[in-house]
Amino acid sequence: MSIIVSHSYSTEEKEAEKSEDVWNRLNDLTKLSKLNIIPKPEYEVRKQQLVDELTGTKIKKNNCQTNDVAVDFEEPPAGSIPPLRDVIQRKQSVAAGTRTLKKSRLTGDKKAGLLHKFPDFTQIPSQRARVLKFNLEEGRFDHAGEIIEVKIDPTPFARGNLRLAHHMLACLSDSDKRRGVQEHYVAKISIDPFEDPKSYLDDVATQQCAREYAKMYNRYNPPKTVKFVEAFVISLIDRPRAPLCAVEPFIDGTYKKHNNNWGFINNKHERNTPHAFSHFTYEASQHQLLICDIQGVADIYTDPQIHSIDGRGYGKGNMGTRGFRKFFSTHRCNAICKFLKLPLINPKDPQKELLTVPQKALMENDQVENVNLGFSGSLNALPALPAFKSTSQMKAPLISKEKEGGTCCRCALL
Repeated sequence: MSIIVSHSYSTEEKEAEKSEDVWNRLNDLTKLSKLNIIPKPEYEVRKQQLVDELTGTKIKKNNCQTNDVAVDFEEPPAGSIPPLRDVIQRKQSVAAGTRTLKKSRLTGDKKAGLLHKFPDFTQIPSQRARVLKFNLEEGRFDHAGEIIEVKIDPTPFARGNLRLAHHMLACLSDSDKRRGVQEHYVAKISIDPFEDPKSYLDDVATQQCAREYAKMYNRYNPPKTVKFVEAFVISLIDRPRAPLCAVEPFIDGTYKKHNNNWGFINNKHERNTPHAFSHFTYEASQHQLLICDIQGVADIYTDPQIHSIDGRGYGKGNMGTRGFRKFFSTHRCNAICKFLKLPLINPKDPQKELLTVPQKALMENDQVENVNLGFSGSLNALPALPAFKSTSQMKAPLISKEKEGGTCCRCALL
């Protein structure tokens, strides 16, 4: 039985707590800017919003340089700190789920200026790539992976805050090889030409961990099962220094982001399953981690973020216990949380529950079983690949510059 002790805060205590929270968000925003995770114009706008919140003043729209900042209306409200990964999240883009128009076969976000046709792969040359798959039990990547041929469109069809997404064709499975069938994938490469290539490994390892938790979640027969697409890394071995990129299957459909790694919840497209899954991971891991940043097409997800209790591993977006607190500060337990017998936190009114609900009020199990994957979030070793040699030996960035200073789409994928 849980005992909740309430405490009445004075007005002064509430103001002090609010002020401390704003200062913490301002400090985090400054760190994000210094790490070049958010663009400077966006930093200035969000900083002014936080200052206004702290001082009680109001920002003047005509003085804001917002023309250079693309902010999705489904992202966190003004004044909240942006997530570390994919700050600028398109409504339909990047790794999974661009809307496909049947007549013209166009993909991308028209509003964001990312409208792009599926490429004519007959005009794109093949190149060799080594497949690097993550071994969860050993906590490392197999550097002696299979060599395959891929075709990668040099023009990105979508852009996140950290990655460019390119259409890719490859033949991976044995059955596809026998039939000569090439599957459609998405290759993601960093916008920052000098980003540590280890970030690709961290992102893929995080996603593979999330896949295992999704399998555990599905064992309890929730109303809707969930899945994370299988991700892997390829090394383009015919290119100088064999650069890396992350790869996963292309998923056609409408892409939605349900929550992020800093407490944001998509109330416009509110659903029960994604948030119940995040809560489940916290309990199943014995409060050691929490999987959030749930996004994808229907309940096929991609690009998750994992917070760990020690704040180590799982890539740049691991905010540790602060990430835990941010999630639960906005989470409202729903009918699926109750079905899984998770400790109820700020539960919704069951009489007003209009979203997905289980047929049974409670599952048959007494509680969710503990999950221990044996992976701490930090890789045990890096693959012996040219990409992990000293960056000082790199002769040229992976993304070159055009004459007028724009980013050239013909990067390392050419």
